[in-house]
This record gives sequence, structure tokens and C-alpha cells, in this order.
Amino acid sequence: MIVDALDDKKIISNISDKDLELPKSKNINLKTPVSGFSLSSIALKKAASNINSSKEKDFDKPRHDFEFKTLESLWKEYILNLKKKGKKNLASIFGVSSINLKGGNEISLTVPSEMNKVEMIKEMDNLLPFLRKRLNNYGIKVEILISEATKEELVYSVNEKYKYLKKLNPSLEELRDRFDLDF
Repeated sequence: MIVDALDDKKIISNISDKDLELPKSKNINLKTPVSGFSLSSIALKKAASNINSSKEKDFDKPRHDFEFKTLESLWKEYILNLKKKGKKNLASIFGVSSINLKGGNEISLTVPSEMNKVEMIKEMDNLLPFLRKRLNNYGIKVEILISEATKEELVYSVNEKYKYLKKLNPSLEELRDRFDLDF
């Protein structure tokens, strides 16, 4: 029996706690908004607590050390799996990104652009369990960095072209002076 208090009046209901339980086979869509006073919100809270408790269980799992060569081979295997699944764009992003091992449990990924970083973050839900299981290390953390590639200089005018060529070959200035050339 449930008792609710509303504005100093007690409302007694014949609904039992058992009636409030949702069937376990019911799928809960986490993206649709749910009223805080509905039965769906109770199921949503239970799902959230299950997710949180599963994250806490990772502390009890093993954290074996691994070598960079092992990580690199698993990285290549994951790229092949992405290609087999037809995710060729994602596989190419993984292929161009560089991977480094920082410490025992931290992996550093360097990607060329912000857009590639977003795609990598989306794929982390699949990549991390794969690496954790195969490396037998459930304490792995991944850091994604964006490479600071130097922007290629574009040369348009005659002066800019000359300065660019002079930077590549400093003896060009001597040649211009010796033959009294104009540009």
C-alpha cells in the first residue's frame, strides 16, 4: 500500500509496489523525454542505476600490463574489423590517427581534425570494451588529441613566390644579385 501526502491531506492508494515494476523485457528508449511523475521515469532511474553499478564493477576486474606492440596489433585488428563491417570512413580515420602509450593504462590518440575527434569519441563505446577485454586491462583510459599541423603557405603574387623560393634556397638571392635580375 502506498501513502502519499498532498497539502496536509493523506491519500491512500491500493496500488502495491509490485504493480509499479515494469517487465524486464521492455526496452527503454533513453532519448525520449520522460515525465518525472510517470512509471517510465521509475524504469529509467533503474536503468541508470544499473549502468552506474556496472561501471563500479570495473574496479574489481584485472589491470594487467601490456606492451605497445600488442596494443598496435590490436589497433590494426580493430581497423580490419571496421572495414569488414563496412565502416570504411571510420577505419580510415583510425588508420591515419597515431597511437601512443602513456604510462601503464593511458592511451593517447592523435587525430588530424576536430571532426575526426568527434567520430573517435562516438566509436569509443565499441573500442574500449574491445581493447579492455583483449588486453585484460579494465583500467584503460583513452585521451584524444588533435594534431597541430602547420598550415601550408599559399603563394600568389610574384613577391610572395620569390620570398618562398628564397626561403627554400637562400643562394637564389646571390644568383639574382650576380646577374642583376629583376622579378
